Amino acid sequence: MSIAIAIALTAAAQSEPSQAQPFRAITAPTDAAVPMPDPDDGVAPSKRDARHPPVFYPNTEQGTADQRAPSGIASFQRDNPIGKELRALKAAGVDLMLDFVGNVAANPVGGIRQGSAESHWVSTAADIDLEKLIGLSDTKVHIQGAWFSGDSLGRDSIGNSISFQQTWRPVAGPRLTQFNIEHDFGKLNVLVGRAAVNSYFNNSPFNCVFMSNTSCLTAYGGISDIGITAFPNSSWTAKARYAINKRWYVQTGVFEYDNDLNLKGKGGLDFSLGKGTGVLIANEVGYQTTFADERLPRRYKAGVYINTDGGQSPYYDRNGASAVVSGLPRVAQEGNRVGLYAMADQTIQRAAGKSTRNLALFGRIFYNVGNVAQLDWFASAGFVKTGTFKRRDADTIGFLVSNTHFSNQQISYLRDLRTKAGGTGSPKSNEIIGEINYGFAAMPGMRILPNIQYVINPDPIFAPTRKTDIPSAIVLGLRLDVLFAQVFGG
Repeated sequence: MSIAIAIALTAAAQSEPSQAQPFRAITAPTDAAVPMPDPDDGVAPSKRDARHPPVFYPNTEQGTADQRAPSGIASFQRDNPIGKELRALKAAGVDLMLDFVGNVAANPVGGIRQGSAESHWVSTAADIDLEKLIGLSDTKVHIQGAWFSGDSLGRDSIGNSISFQQTWRPVAGPRLTQFNIEHDFGKLNVLVGRAAVNSYFNNSPFNCVFMSNTSCLTAYGGISDIGITAFPNSSWTAKARYAINKRWYVQTGVFEYDNDLNLKGKGGLDFSLGKGTGVLIANEVGYQTTFADERLPRRYKAGVYINTDGGQSPYYDRNGASAVVSGLPRVAQEGNRVGLYAMADQTIQRAAGKSTRNLALFGRIFYNVGNVAQLDWFASAGFVKTGTFKRRDADTIGFLVSNTHFSNQQISYLRDLRTKAGGTGSPKSNEIIGEINYGFAAMPGMRILPNIQYVINPDPIFAPTRKTDIPSAIVLGLRLDVLFAQVFGG
């Protein structure tokens, strides 16, 4: 009992939300081996995001007939006192989670220099069912906190702005990542409190079957161009989701935009309201099915981000000249930052019978249609193969390739920096990153993900004195996810 109470107190002290993350607003099944929602949980896919707090890493709980844990592990999970206490608390209305996600990366080839880096986070959360606790029907409180630590291989050794470690954050230390309340009115679900945009919009359980930050926690583009709040950063939020039917839904969210909330020392505990510089609005329409609906389920989403804070010009100062040449700050832009996005997950093959061994394809695209920003567009595609070797039904093989296309103003700014440093020419507009990995489900709640990433045309955003192009780099990575509640059978 004391261990469970300690976890609960930690969650209360550090609450808030993926990119991913990420409170476990699970838009996916509680089963990593089932990339589409679990057909047996009784939740309509159009309401699943509302029922649970956004998947920022693959879940590893074993649940279906072809994914059950070995008998020894199953016995441990059934009989250990921590698991028993967690299950009792959950039955009473308090679902506790304590997760560790670690990334290690090294570049033996390419970049500015060869090096290695480690980063990790520890996240604790409480999902509180007020109906079970005090009889307030269809109402939940979501609390999450996290602690971040480590270094960035991309920034320190390669010089580019896109991280190869989805656990790295520029501001280390503790942070309240989510603290909100939601009520389900039937087809309409409403959430109010502190949350991040990418916890509920433009996400998929496939995103964090990868270690690259182009995919996990959220497909790249919106964070860079629109400034969407992304795990672990959050702001005051009001979100509504309406289930048109079992498969279709629409949702909209309004988020205060205050970039100062992300500064060092804030820790997610600045609850001031109305001090932001704009409002973030996200709108999305989605369609998704499960293995219960059809043999080859799918997920399609499309949406628009709007930020009334116009952001800075990537190139010009207040006089309309190069900010690099003048030495003046880049000018604030009037108007709005606006971006369109779409994503698709499609299962194309599945093993016979009720097996969830399958092959699914996915694609993502983001396109900037508002103020000029760092990127013009971003696109990615790949596949996830769930079920690999014999008796490895929960293991995955993932492949991803992405293209980040920088705007002319951003490239001109980097060109002027290079010229100022004594170099010539401009960096390339397209940065291409690929990843291939193997997700080893060591046991329920523990997944090991060795991976290889390759970056062509690394951007020099964190190498402003670079005089020549940065050589393409090979990155060797290892990711470890430990979801302790699942390990103990909670």
